[in-house]
Amino acid sequence: MLLSILLFISIAFSFIFKGYMENIFIVLATLIIYKQVIINKDYKYMLYAFIISFISVNLIIAFSFKDEISFKDVKVGEDKEETLILLVSEGEAKHYDIKERAIQINYENGYKSILSGIKSLYDYKTYYNQLEDSTFKDEANEVATKLSNQLGEKYKIVNSYMYTKPYFENSLEDVISKGYKKIIVCPLFMTEGKDYEIFKERYEKLNLLPLDLEEIEILEPFYKSNNLAMVYKDEILKNVRTLGEDAGVLLIGLYDKNNLEQDILFREKIKEYIEYEEKNIDIQIKLPLLENNKQDIIKSGEELLEYGIHTLYVVTPTCTIDTMYTKHLAKSILEDLDMGNTKFYYIDPDKKEDAIVEELFTRISLRNK
Repeated sequence: MLLSILLFISIAFSFIFKGYMENIFIVLATLIIYKQVIINKDYKYMLYAFIISFISVNLIIAFSFKDEISFKDVKVGEDKEETLILLVSEGEAKHYDIKERAIQINYENGYKSILSGIKSLYDYKTYYNQLEDSTFKDEANEVATKLSNQLGEKYKIVNSYMYTKPYFENSLEDVISKGYKKIIVCPLFMTEGKDYEIFKERYEKLNLLPLDLEEIEILEPFYKSNNLAMVYKDEILKNVRTLGEDAGVLLIGLYDKNNLEQDILFREKIKEYIEYEEKNIDIQIKLPLLENNKQDIIKSGEELLEYGIHTLYVVTPTCTIDTMYTKHLAKSILEDLDMGNTKFYYIDPDKKEDAIVEELFTRISLRNK
C-alpha cells in the first residue's frame, strides 16, 4: 500500500515539477512500477493509493508550497513630498515558479484547490514549456517607466504584484516605512472580476487606518477606458485594411475571471468604434465568452466562416497585460479554428502599454485639478 502511494505521489510530482526534480520523480516512479507491477504484480490497493495520493499532493500544494504573504507592523518613516503610485497587477514569474503559482491557485480556486492543484500546476507548466519565458514583468516595468517619464519628479512609481514577488502587501510596507504618506494604488485589471476582488479583500485586511497616512486612493479598473478601446480598434482596422478583404473578428471575453457586465461593455465599445469608422469593408464581429471548454468560441468562429470571409482575427481584450494563460488560449483557439483556406491572425496591439500609461496619466492628473 505504501509503495503504491509513493508511486502515485511520484507521478503527481513529475507532472508539476520541472527540470531535475521532474526527472528524479520520473525515475522514482519508473523504479516503483517495475518492482510493484512487473515483478510483484501487486495491484490490490492501487485505487485506494491513487485517491490518497491525489488528495495528499493537492493538500501539499494548497498549504505547503505557497509563499507566505504578510503585512508587518510598520513604522512610518520621515515624510516624503512625492506622491507614491503603486501599480498592482496579476503578476507572473519569468520562469515557471511552483510556489508563486500555488499562491494563485489558492486565492483563485479557494477550497476547490484541494481538488484542482495538480491540474492547475500541470497546465501552467505546459504553458511555459510551449511558450518559453513570460514577458509579464518586462511589460509591467515598461508601463512603470513610461508613466514615470510622463508624471515627472513629483511622483514615485513602484510595481507590485498579486501572485509574484514583490507582492503588493510587501511593497506597501516598504514605501510606508520610507515615509510616503500620499499613495495612489492603481490596479491594472480590465474589470472588477475575480483577481480584482481578491486584491480588494487582501487590501482591506491590511488595516492602514492606524498609520495615519495623509492620502491613499484606489483607482478603478480599465473597462471604461476609451483610449484602450481605440487602440484595439485601430490595430484591428489596420490589419483588415492592409489585406482589404472581408473579415471576421472574435472579441473574446473571460467569463470565469472578469466581471461579465464590464467585460461585455468594453468589447461592445470596441465593436461600436469599428462599425462607426469602417464602412467600405464588410467586417463581421462576434463577442463570444470563454466557457464550455472553448466550444462557444469555436462555434462563433465557425459561424463567421459560414459568411465566406477570407480572414478571421482573434482578439482577447480581457486583461491589461497578457499572461501565459491568455497567450496559450489565443494559440489554442487559432489551432482549433485552422481549417479551409481562411487566414487566421491573433491581434495584440503594440501600443496597448502606451494606452494604459495615457489612461493612468489622465486619471492621476485630473485628481490634482
